[in-house]
Amino acid sequence: MKGIGLVGAVLVLSEAGYRFRGVAGTSAGSIAATLIAALTKAGQPMSRLKEFMDSMEFSKFMPEGRLHSFLDHEGGKVGSLVADAAILTHRMGLYPGSYLEEWLSPKLDELDSATFGDLKLSADDDPGQSLPPGHEYRLVVHVSDVTRAQLVQLPWDFPIYGFAPDGMDVVQAVRASMSIPFFFVPVTFQTQSADVEVPTPDGRSATQHHEGGTVTWVDGGMLRNFPINAFDRVTGDPRWPTIGIKLSSLQTRFAPTNACENAVAVGVHCLRTMMNEWDAYTVDEQTAGRTIFVDNGGLTATDFNLTKEQQNTLFLNGVGAATQFVIEMSANHGVPRAGVQAATLIRTRRTTVAPNI
Repeated sequence: MKGIGLVGAVLVLSEAGYRFRGVAGTSAGSIAATLIAALTKAGQPMSRLKEFMDSMEFSKFMPEGRLHSFLDHEGGKVGSLVADAAILTHRMGLYPGSYLEEWLSPKLDELDSATFGDLKLSADDDPGQSLPPGHEYRLVVHVSDVTRAQLVQLPWDFPIYGFAPDGMDVVQAVRASMSIPFFFVPVTFQTQSADVEVPTPDGRSATQHHEGGTVTWVDGGMLRNFPINAFDRVTGDPRWPTIGIKLSSLQTRFAPTNACENAVAVGVHCLRTMMNEWDAYTVDEQTAGRTIFVDNGGLTATDFNLTKEQQNTLFLNGVGAATQFVIEMSANHGVPRAGVQAATLIRTRRTTVAPNI
């Protein structure tokens, strides 16, 4: 739901003249990233992004009521909340997640972007591009494969499942990326036998063989909740800078806490920790120097009962943060294109700001 804050920031970047060659996202970020990529491909104004998000009926994500209080519980004791979560004994998630597909599919059909092949970059889109084979796409969606215990970047990694990326469904990848464990039913994906070449630490490569079967995909935030490095180059500076938009909060007051008292509570809190790390305020210098930090308004990842006022606050938080970013980067002669440049910007900022605090 906090993805509304991302929309506000993206619209400011668009109005400032930025264009989006490639977009990477995780969870809520994958929803926004998909629409950004599809609108760019279709030549549609980025203002439609807010139009699309305004049409989302958040309450439809949780059609069975507020059972997710089980996952949002703050204390160490889960008590009767376990009874509310009994549905998990015969289903893999509290909510089916089908509303996302119902909402997103028609929009991608309208923009002619239903498959990753529809979002493939051509030489006309980006003359002179130099991308690794299989990486020539506008969109990268991050998913956690808990069967193979690894992060997958789709469409780049579809070959490890025995499929060519072009014909694969975008909505299924996004649906997997936002599948918070226990909360939404995960995505089960049928794989085929595959042989792929993978790099080894010594600079060589090895062949991996995967037999066909099924895998379970869940929220990419389990393994990479802020994929700002998705487009970084191994050698040399990239042609285009990568701008990250991160939902964040700086907590200054903390209430008394209680330690977990049983295994269920530990599991619940591990999940909440994973989701809340997305909001971590502290990041490394190479990330901070090219990131727009949007105040999340104190909302959690599963607040589906947002009022119109809360939605507007998130949107305006994104607008304000991105406006400040654009002004600062103009004074800096552009967004840093590499991590080292970003770190230098942060150190310079500290020397000029810190004495005035």
